[in-house]
This record gives sequence, C-alpha cells and structure tokens, in this order.
Amino acid sequence: MQRLEILTLVLDHQNFFQNSPDIIQRNIPVSQWLDGHEINFIYGPPHTGKTSLLKQAADIVQGMKVYIDFEDSRFNELKPEDFSKIKEIAIEGYRTGHEDKELENEEKHDEKNTGSVYYFLDNIQNVSGWEDWIDSLQREGAHIFITSSTLPMNQETSSRFANRIKIHRLLPFSFKEYLTLKGLRVPRPNFLTPSRCDDMLCLFLRYFENGGFPEIIKTEDYRLSRKYFEEILQEIIARYNIRDPQGIKKLAVFLISNMASEYSVDTLRKMSGIDSEDTIRDYLDYLEGASLISRTRMFNYTSEKPENEKENEKENRTEEGIEKGIENKKANKEDIPCKVYAADTSFFKSVFPNYPDSLGLRFENLVFLELLRQGK
Repeated sequence: MQRLEILTLVLDHQNFFQNSPDIIQRNIPVSQWLDGHEINFIYGPPHTGKTSLLKQAADIVQGMKVYIDFEDSRFNELKPEDFSKIKEIAIEGYRTGHEDKELENEEKHDEKNTGSVYYFLDNIQNVSGWEDWIDSLQREGAHIFITSSTLPMNQETSSRFANRIKIHRLLPFSFKEYLTLKGLRVPRPNFLTPSRCDDMLCLFLRYFENGGFPEIIKTEDYRLSRKYFEEILQEIIARYNIRDPQGIKKLAVFLISNMASEYSVDTLRKMSGIDSEDTIRDYLDYLEGASLISRTRMFNYTSEKPENEKENEKENRTEEGIEKGIENKKANKEDIPCKVYAADTSFFKSVFPNYPDSLGLRFENLVFLELLRQGK
C-alpha cells in the first residue's frame, strides 16, 4: 500500500477512536491488565464490545495511542512490509499534535519523545503476518492490546509469545451489565421489596431469553442474534475454505439447539451425515475457535494411568514411541464425551425457533457462561 493510503486510514481510525460516543463500562478490571508489559489479547464473539473495551483501556492510560481496526476492507492490500509505515505515521501524527506543547524548541526527535506508546489493534485475525509486527513492537517497548473474533494461537505462536501474552476472553454482557445498560442497578438484598423482586425476575427472564449482546439489549431487535450466528458461520467457512457449508451449519444448529448436552463424535457423525470423524473434530475446533461454542470434557475419575499407557511407557521414550504416544493420547482425549455450551443463550431460539425447549439446560448454559466470566 502507498504511504498516503495508509495515512488516510490511520487518521480516519484515530478520529473514530478519539471521538467515539460514551461507552458502557464493562464489569471487567481493565486497570489490572496494565500491570506488567505483556501483550493483552482479547478474543470473543463478534459484537460483544471488544472495541468499547479497548476504549475503556485507552481512557486510563497516558501517552501515544494508536488505534487500527483491521476489519476495514481498505486494509486488504496491506502487506507485512507496510507495518513499519503505520508505526512511522502514528509517531509523526503524535508529534505534530503535540508540537506546540512538547517539541517547540527541539531540533531532533526520536521515538523516546512520544513517552509511553500504546497500540490498540482491532480484529487482528484479518491480517496475515501480524505476529512478526507485534513481536517487534513489544520488544521495542510498546504496550499492545489486540482483539480478535478467534483465538489464532497455534503451537508456534504460543511458543513465540510464551510468558509475554495475557489472554482475555470477552463474552456477551452479564445480567449485572445488562441492568447497567438499561440504566438500572442490582438492588441490595436488604432493599428488595416483593414488588422489586418481581421486577428483577421479569428483567432476568428477558435477559435469559434475549441474551447479552449489547446491541440487542439497546435496540431490542432480537433478529440480530440470528444475523450474528450466520455471520460467525460465514467467517468460519471463508477462513477454512469449507467445502460443505451445509454440513457445518447443520452441526452448529444441532449443538446450539442441544446446548449443555453431552455428545460424542460418533453421535455427531450420525446426526450430521458427515462420514469422517476427523472432519467433525475439525468443525468442532473451528466453531470453538470462533467462540460460537465452548466444550467441556466429562470429568475422569480415574486417578491412575490406564494400563495400556503404563505398558507403553518405555516404548514412548523412543522418538517413534513418543510420536505414537502423542497420537494415542490425542485419540483417547477426543473419544471422551463432552458437553457443549453456546456463547449466548439468545442463540437457542434464534437459530432453531421451533426446537423443543429445555429450561434446565439453558439455565445450565447461563451458569456456565457466568463461571467463564469469573475465570473458573
């Protein structure tokens, strides 16, 4: 990309970020993320407020702040060699804006003149080669906040950023945040009158039915939930070049319609009509990686190693044995039944409106999401 094109984009994004309307403060201790110098990687479903959370973090720091949203299609032509141009343009823009106050009598300027540098990078998953750039920025001392609708942390990336990155999962609003967005507060138990209890119950049931996506809460347009579901699926299909889009959609609809239910790969194979169990496992990884679902394997009460692992322990010490052992452990792990939970309870009725309801399983899904918010 030409420098002028990048300059226009950077300025547009800076203007949006600095002049965005008031945001709803999430019940998230963002200030704690500023301790240390690790990269803050925020991921979660689209439309959960990741950009607002970046703004919440930006409002409590001082220094040069660079905001880029790579969801902008104008960045499609961006190449790895263009990253340095973003950095140069951001520094020049910061100096120009502070020239009268800080740089009036200086003839030479270097990057130290900017003080602390903060990068707020939205939808990083849309940029190839981002790892090298982020690695370089952090080693130069920049503070980095990244958002993504997926968790693109493969083994190579995880090893590269080991001990240098904090992973934060962002979910739709909690009930407390739902009330805040409605301009209400959770009353203290001692102040809950019978009529107030009834009001809270009605609000909770509405939240339970319609979920916690902020735009749905504000507009009460419940059709957006279906739109978000389709959007996530289309992103998965495009990203992984899936040749059977109806197959993965059928699988996703089944899992969400049976949220908080136990399943096995064999059950999903029979239900979906997908012959390959490996394909089903891949699809499950894609759906979970896109934050549409979460999986929890059933607890294994066996405290000792299985006998076949004990017998093969010596064999596994050889190079060939190690590879075989890894394959066996992976197979055993994949055969363990799992429970699947949806990213938001609103998906249940929007994805398959006529499916028989199970309040108990939906409540379990709601509890599971709250436990995730609490980091459990």
